Amino acid sequence: MELIETLRAKSSDQENYLLKDHLKETVNRIVAIYNFFEENRGNFTYDLDRVLFEKLVVAAIIHDLGKIDYNFQRKVLKSEEIKEKNWIELKEFFKPLMDLQSPLSLRHEILSSIWSTFLIGNDKLDKKIRTAILLHHYNEYFATERDLMEIIYTYEDQIKSYLEFIMERRELLEDFLAELLGYIKGSLEDSIVSSAIDYLKEQADFKKAKVLLAKIKGHDDDISDFARFYNPRLEDHDFLVLLGLLRRSDYSASANVPIESYTPRIFLDIEDNLEKRIPREKLWQEVLLDKIDPGDSLVLVAPTGSGKTEFAILWAAKNNRKLIYTLPLRVALNDLFIRFRNRENGYFNASNVDILHSTAFIEYMDEEKRGKSIDLDKMLTSARLLASPVLLTTPDQVFLTSLNYYGSDKIISIYPFSSFIIDEVQTYNEEMAAIIIKTVNIIRELGGKVMIMTATFPPYFEKFFKDFNFVDVKDHGLHVKNLDLKRHKIRVIDKPLFVEGDNGLEIYEESEDEIKKILKANDKNFFIVVNNVGKAIRLYEILNEDYPNVYLLHSRILEVEKDRRLKEIKRKVESEEKVIVVSTQIIEASVDLDFDMMITEISTIDSQIQRWGRIHRNRNTDYQEDEPNIVIFTGKVENGDLKIDNGTMRIYDKKVVEKTREVLKEHEGETFDYTFERNLISEVFKRKIEGLTLKKHYENKIENILRDLEYFTVEKKSQAQLLFRKIAGIKIIIPDIVIQDSNNKIQEIFGECIKEGVKTWKKIIEKIEEKTGKKVDIWSLKKLLYEYSINMPVYYEEKSDFWSKTTGEFKGFYIWGNINKNELDQIKELGLDSIFKDTNSTNIL
Repeated sequence: MELIETLRAKSSDQENYLLKDHLKETVNRIVAIYNFFEENRGNFTYDLDRVLFEKLVVAAIIHDLGKIDYNFQRKVLKSEEIKEKNWIELKEFFKPLMDLQSPLSLRHEILSSIWSTFLIGNDKLDKKIRTAILLHHYNEYFATERDLMEIIYTYEDQIKSYLEFIMERRELLEDFLAELLGYIKGSLEDSIVSSAIDYLKEQADFKKAKVLLAKIKGHDDDISDFARFYNPRLEDHDFLVLLGLLRRSDYSASANVPIESYTPRIFLDIEDNLEKRIPREKLWQEVLLDKIDPGDSLVLVAPTGSGKTEFAILWAAKNNRKLIYTLPLRVALNDLFIRFRNRENGYFNASNVDILHSTAFIEYMDEEKRGKSIDLDKMLTSARLLASPVLLTTPDQVFLTSLNYYGSDKIISIYPFSSFIIDEVQTYNEEMAAIIIKTVNIIRELGGKVMIMTATFPPYFEKFFKDFNFVDVKDHGLHVKNLDLKRHKIRVIDKPLFVEGDNGLEIYEESEDEIKKILKANDKNFFIVVNNVGKAIRLYEILNEDYPNVYLLHSRILEVEKDRRLKEIKRKVESEEKVIVVSTQIIEASVDLDFDMMITEISTIDSQIQRWGRIHRNRNTDYQEDEPNIVIFTGKVENGDLKIDNGTMRIYDKKVVEKTREVLKEHEGETFDYTFERNLISEVFKRKIEGLTLKKHYENKIENILRDLEYFTVEKKSQAQLLFRKIAGIKIIIPDIVIQDSNNKIQEIFGECIKEGVKTWKKIIEKIEEKTGKKVDIWSLKKLLYEYSINMPVYYEEKSDFWSKTTGEFKGFYIWGNINKNELDQIKELGLDSIFKDTNSTNIL
C-alpha cells in the first residue's frame, strides 16, 4: 500500500478525494490568490508580502494532515469499500492508533495543529499560521483562548495516543510527507510553492513529536512555549484576512471552483456598453468622475432614474477591483442581475456577474430556461465564496462582519480588494445602519472602497460617513437627469384613511368618498400606498367592487402570484392601460414603475419621497397640471395635534411623522423638483423635539447602538442575519394551492407529496419519475417550494390558529394542510392576512 495513494480527504464520490489532491488544490488556490494580488497590486492600498503567501502555502499543506487518523478515514469510507485491500492495509497502518484510541474522537483541525508543532517554527507568522490551521473549521477554540497546554489537557489521552502513533509510524509518515511535498512541488511549478516546501523540509522535525509527548507525560510547565498560538484582539482584521484566505482556499478546493475570477478585463468595454443604453456625447457620470479622485469613498444622492447605477459602475471601473453591489430588496436585485448580464445591452459579460441571496438559485434557473448551460451547484458555491468579479447581493451576506460571527473572516478577506456599492441606504433602520456603519469602518481600515447611493439620504447618516472621510459627490457639482424636473405637486388631507370600528379596522367614510371622487375626476393610473397589509386588503376589496384593473400587492401574497401581478402591472402601465394598484411599501424603492397619480397615507418624509418616486418617474417634462398628482391622507388633527393611528405608529417614528406633516402642509400646492424634495428631508430633521433637532436625536441613537456593538458578538452567521433582518418569520407552504395551481403533472405530484408528508427530496424525485417517467432535479423542486411559500411573522402564531392548520413540516417550511376551500381562495387572491383576525403587525410590507 502506498499511503499517498490511499489516504483520503473526503469520500470517493467527490472530486479530488485523495488527501494529496485536496492539499494540492488548496495550495493551488493560495497561488491563484497570490497571482491575483500581484497582478493587481497597483490597485490596492492593502499590502500582503510574499513571505505571508509562502506561509499560507505551508498552512494549506498542513491544514488537513489531521485527517491521517483512523476515525476520519473510516468515516469517509463507503460500506462497499470496507473489504477492499487498500482499506485492510490502511487499518493495519492505523493499528497502533486503534489499540490506543480513546473512544472520544478528535476533530481533524485539532490534530492538524498538533502536526504543526513539529512541522513549523515558532515565530510570529508561524503562530498565526498554526492558529489559522486550528480555526479553519469551527471548534471551541474560536471562542476561547488558543493555548497548546489548554488543548492538550482538554484532549490529553487522544493527543498522547496520536503522538505515540506518529512515533511508531514515523518512518512511513516521513516518507509520506516527502512524497506529498514532491507531488505538490512537481504539480505546481511556482516559486512561492518551492520556497514554502523548502521551508517545511528545513523545519520538519519528527523528533519534536517525541519531545512533546515526553513533556505531556512529565506534566512539564513549558508546553505552551513549545508551540505557540496567536491570540488576536477581537478586531485584528489583518489576522482575519489571513484566516479568511486559508478557509476560502480550502472550501473552493473542496467544491472544485475558482477562488478568484476577477481580472481588470471585466471593465474593458464598460464605457461602450453604457453608451449603448445611454447614447450621449459625454455622460454626466463621466464628467463628474473626471473631477473626483476615484480612490475616495463617495456618497451620491441623486434622483430616481438619473443614472446612479451607471455612475457606480464607472466609479468601480476606475478603481479596478472586484465589484460588490448591495441592495436590500431581492426583487430589485433580480432586475439588476438581468440588466447587468443582458446579452444585447448589458453592462458586463454574463459570465462575470453573479447573484447571492436566499433564493438566488431561482434567477440562475431562469437563465437556464433561456438556454444558458449552468452548473447550479458550482455557480452558487462560487458566489457564496465571493469569487465573482461582479457580485450582486443583499447586505446581510457581506455587511455583518462587525458582529464577529464565526466565518466572517471569509468575507473580510475580500474587503481589501473590492469596491462596495450600498444602494438604498435609507431603507435601514437605526440598528441596521449602525451595523453597516461599523462594517464600513472595517472595509476602510483594510483599504476597501465604498460608495453609498440613494435618492433620499437621511441627514443623520451624514455625520458618520463624514467621520470616515466620505466625499459628497454634490460638492463637485451635480448636473444630472431629473434634477431640475418638477415632478410632484402635493395635496395634504387631514383625515385618516382608516379608523377603528365595531368590526375592527374600517375605512373612514369621508376618506373613501374623497378617494372615489379623485378616481372619478382623473382618468389615470393610480398607485395607492397604505402602511400595513390589513389596510391594503380592505381598501383593495372596496375598490375592486367598483373599478376594473385593481391590483393588490403586499409581502404575504404567494411569491408566484406576486411575481405574476408585478409583471402584469408593468405591462399594462407601459402600454398606458389604466390600473389601480393598492400596495404596502413593497414597491416603494428600486422598482421601475411609472404611475400618473398617487394616493398615500402619511409616513416619514424619506419614505414619502421614495413613494413619490414611482409617480411621473420616466417623463421628460415638468408636471404642469393644476390638480396635484400626490394626495396624502395624514390623520385626524385635533387642537393642532396630529392623531396618528396605531398601525402607522407601529412602523414609523411618531415624532418624524408629525414633523413631516408640518413641513408638507407648509408646501402644499407647490410643485417640487428633486433638490426641493431633498431639502424637505433636511427641513423635517431640523425641527426640534424636547430641545434637540430630530437629526440629533437619531445621531444619538445610532451612537448608543455603536457603543453597544463594541461589546456585542454572535456565534453564527445565521444568528447575525436574523438579528439584521429582524425576521423571526415562519415559512408556510400550502400544498392544496400547489396542486390547484398546477398546469403540469410534476407540480401536481410535488404538491401531493408535500401534502402526504413525504420527507425527502430523493423520495419526491423518485415518485415523480415513477409516475411520469421524467427525471427532475432538486433545484426545480426547490423553486416550486419557494414560489408557493409565504413568510409569516412569528407573532402571527396565536391569531392564525397556526397549529390546527399545520399538518407537518418539510425542509423548514410548515405545511398547512387543514385549509378549507374558501380560505384557499382568499389566500390566493388577498394573501395570508385575509384569513386572520385584525393584526397589530409591525411587519408592514
